[in-house]
Amino acid sequence: MKHQIPVNSSAAVSRRKRRTTLFDLNCALGTVHTCLGLGMLMFVNQLCGADAPVTAATVVLTERIYRGSEEIFPNPERGFYWPVKTGHIKTLDGLRQQGISLLFVETDLGEFKDRELSSEKLTEIREALGAARRAGLKVIFRAAYGYTGRDYRADPKDMDRILDHVRQMGAVLTENADVLCGVQAGMLGPWGEWHGSNWGDPPSLEARRKVLFAWLEALPAPITVDIRCPMFIRDIYADELGGSTLSDQTAYSGSRLSRTGFHDDSFLALPTDSGTFVESEWDRQRELKWCSQHGRFTPSGGETVPTSARTPISQVVSEMELFHTSYLNIAYHAGTLEIWRQAQYQGENGFQQIARRLGYRFVAQRLRYPAKAKSGETCPIELTLSNVGFASPHLPHEVALALAPGDGKPTRRFILKNADPRRWGPEAGKVTLLEEISVPSDLQPGKWQLMIQIADPSPSLHDDGRYAIRLANENIAFIEQTGWNILADDIVIN
Repeated sequence: MKHQIPVNSSAAVSRRKRRTTLFDLNCALGTVHTCLGLGMLMFVNQLCGADAPVTAATVVLTERIYRGSEEIFPNPERGFYWPVKTGHIKTLDGLRQQGISLLFVETDLGEFKDRELSSEKLTEIREALGAARRAGLKVIFRAAYGYTGRDYRADPKDMDRILDHVRQMGAVLTENADVLCGVQAGMLGPWGEWHGSNWGDPPSLEARRKVLFAWLEALPAPITVDIRCPMFIRDIYADELGGSTLSDQTAYSGSRLSRTGFHDDSFLALPTDSGTFVESEWDRQRELKWCSQHGRFTPSGGETVPTSARTPISQVVSEMELFHTSYLNIAYHAGTLEIWRQAQYQGENGFQQIARRLGYRFVAQRLRYPAKAKSGETCPIELTLSNVGFASPHLPHEVALALAPGDGKPTRRFILKNADPRRWGPEAGKVTLLEEISVPSDLQPGKWQLMIQIADPSPSLHDDGRYAIRLANENIAFIEQTGWNILADDIVIN
């Protein structure tokens, strides 16, 4: 749905900040401008500090209102994940068609407790990452020295051996960092879940700190490392400069804390999630409050267990909102997931609600843009969107606008240097992107498209639409090959 708003405009001012302020006021006071004429516009320009003369030209802004979509589709670095083991990957075809964009890759180090990892083992890990790349998936990686109930205290008693293995695997993961969503620290105890270890139950603070810091050193920023319990983050960083609490100022800084998330492998098994929340004087409500703050800036997720099924669907959704849950295992536990499929939440299927909202989900609400433009002119663009998911993206993305001559192939591209989707969390409310794009003088007259791309910044994935963020709107077309969202298709260039 769209309608046109006549807005009187001035010539471009010399500074970008002033242009943006003037554009905001012109849009807000457009009707007043039309009624009061040039004198009012001159006052507004003086108020904003504009230093260019005012002209009487009128720019017609078109306002386009978008409808949100209920469709479930894959978007990178969020959602239900599919678990696989290195050396046992047969085919990953069809996962994206099921709305899955995440692969949980586990590797068993049981035969290497007394020696370094072989070149064959490292190749096995490398091939798993390559398979994920070919399938258009990103990877959450975990290594452990056994994945059964018989593997208690199966990890090496030599910490140097464990740390050497971390460094070896870190080199392979760094080679493939573009397809990494994150790493779970693992290494200690069965399933790498940091219990039942030769280093304690739970492992000692020193052992946990060494494993976590080794992973953070072995992997490039901004790749995050998730550890098993929130209380482990608090005690590991208790004596670190700045403590264990993230803020808007310290998030995404590249510090060790800013790259440490947590995973709950007994998610929603109330009240303690099988020992996840058992720190003295920290009941579940206090944990939820802490996790809600930390989860704004780092990923959290995990898997359910049979007793998770007892949690009412309303509390499931409520706690996922507080945890800012980014990912969950689609294969475990089947009974709990089936309960969600049978449940109703606010008039809809509970599982569908969760599948849509895991991680981020950006919905465009309104676009304001010139209906007509001339070559060489500067055009103001205002896009408002919101995040109806549980979380924000936790890896950087490049945001760009583009003009295309009706074929979805961008002719001119404009990077929004100050736009950071990691800051577009659900708590941010409405997010407004303001940009002024200069229409190149060599554009052919006719109708042009305005598009937005939220792309993976790595050169290898930048133009692969499988790794770009799709907006969740009915009336915004998404070009799957290149990852562009078509916001409008009726800009007339004279």
